[in-house]
Amino acid sequence: MKAALIDGYIDEPAALGVPPYISQRVRAIAGILYAKGIDVDYFTIDTVRKKELWNSFDAYDYLILHGGLTTPGHYVGGTPASFSEFEKLLSLNANPTKIIEGPIVAGYSLKGGRKAREVSLDEADALFTKELDLAKYLGISIEGKAYYELMNEFYKLGAAIIPQHPRYPDIIVEFDISSGCERRDKFCSFCTESLLYGNFKSRDFKGIEEELQALKTAGVKAIRFGRSANVIAYGYDKEKDLPNPEAVKTLFQTTSVILNPEVFHIDNGNPIFIARHRKDAEKILECIVKYNTVGDTISFGVESFDPTVRHLNNIDGTAEEIIEAIKIVNEIGNVRIDGVPKLLPGINLLYGLPGSTKKTFEIDFFFLKKILEADLIIRRLNIRQVMVFPNTPLSKRKLPKTNRGVFEKYKKSVRSIIDKEMIQKVFPVGAIVRKVIPEFKRGALTFGRPLGTYPILVGSYANFDKAVDMVITSHGTRSVTGIPLMSNLNSMDLKLLESIPGIGRHRATSILLNRPFDSWQDVKRVLGEEVCMTLKKIGIVI
Repeated sequence: MKAALIDGYIDEPAALGVPPYISQRVRAIAGILYAKGIDVDYFTIDTVRKKELWNSFDAYDYLILHGGLTTPGHYVGGTPASFSEFEKLLSLNANPTKIIEGPIVAGYSLKGGRKAREVSLDEADALFTKELDLAKYLGISIEGKAYYELMNEFYKLGAAIIPQHPRYPDIIVEFDISSGCERRDKFCSFCTESLLYGNFKSRDFKGIEEELQALKTAGVKAIRFGRSANVIAYGYDKEKDLPNPEAVKTLFQTTSVILNPEVFHIDNGNPIFIARHRKDAEKILECIVKYNTVGDTISFGVESFDPTVRHLNNIDGTAEEIIEAIKIVNEIGNVRIDGVPKLLPGINLLYGLPGSTKKTFEIDFFFLKKILEADLIIRRLNIRQVMVFPNTPLSKRKLPKTNRGVFEKYKKSVRSIIDKEMIQKVFPVGAIVRKVIPEFKRGALTFGRPLGTYPILVGSYANFDKAVDMVITSHGTRSVTGIPLMSNLNSMDLKLLESIPGIGRHRATSILLNRPFDSWQDVKRVLGEEVCMTLKKIGIVI
């Protein structure tokens, strides 16, 4: 038997599957199919679009469509499947058993600021929100077995589809280390983590180790511990309220030994957990910084600094605790390689929650300015509007109306004031971003990103079609401009020369007229000592 597995991509609070990421969920589905002796052909929705494969799956026994967003964002590497695209695939392929699986079954929206609507895909034979429901449907015995006892085997088997990804080997594997939220009381009003994954549980180490070996066999070179609402809580004893630095150390050390990954990143961390367990959290962060790779981000679900919003939506902790956690990560993680920090905090802010007013924007901006003025660095600010998901506490409450004009004005201020200065601190001129993979062209610029957590978008006037090490030359609010490392002054074109700080059209023309340069003394004679030093700083050669 044979199945076509179409990855429509997911984005959840603690899991991302939009390229260059491949989610743990789609791999688990493949593992379930392999466990039943069903061969798997894996496609992404972008491949279906590009090759016009909409009616190409009638010869398969199963057509499985996976996808759904609970935290919609903006994506560069791929575009999540729409509801109408799922309908199109169902209607144009009559013969297979057709199954829809993923967050889309619980609710659908491609944008925040609205309620996710319940889906009705009448042409599907079955709809499941969870992988284990699919396993049960296919006749795999799951009764009496623990969640990770089952998922460990499916993850291990599912690693085999990774080489089928159209971006392979330039993909990053989203890896599962825990599920659920470690909070001891009520959960946040809007959160889908407990809704989809239940109570907090850490994955057993044996299962992790076996999947890592399978990933090694599959040729994986980039991994992220993204399937975790709080990576700091791995191994956490909820009853005793005790973090487990030793468990985290074993986890990171073993991953490093087995995979020796080129990229090794994390995603989510709870700032309140860090502030309230400072001593253990510091040990855990030190361990992460020892084994991770440069440019990593620990994402803090701040949501709001407004105490009223936090209280009404059961968001734990205070603004002061959040800033304390930001300080701790800065103290431990701001170790620079090639000028780029190893680990910095990121902040997620969410608007449209009960209690939100115009004052909320002012409070949030006040604390962002306070962070900036304290000379603390955050890697990125994610500003989004709430998506109301069925069966969350928020779905039963009335939401305030968001003044779109005020929201956009606030967002613009954050981008122009906070982001602009932060990005210069994170990626100073002369810093090197390794292995920037081209993504798209816009005019004369080619844009690319390295693999990693919230990778920086690098634009360059260099026309590159494969991974290149880039030296930062200037900054936007959300992206940077760069030139290839070791660019030769004697062969760079006019546009690339003009993108160098302090050059401009006049000096760029002068360089072209005076080439070739035989020594830095020749360069100094034409351009002056200050420009000559700048060129050396950003790795220009002659």
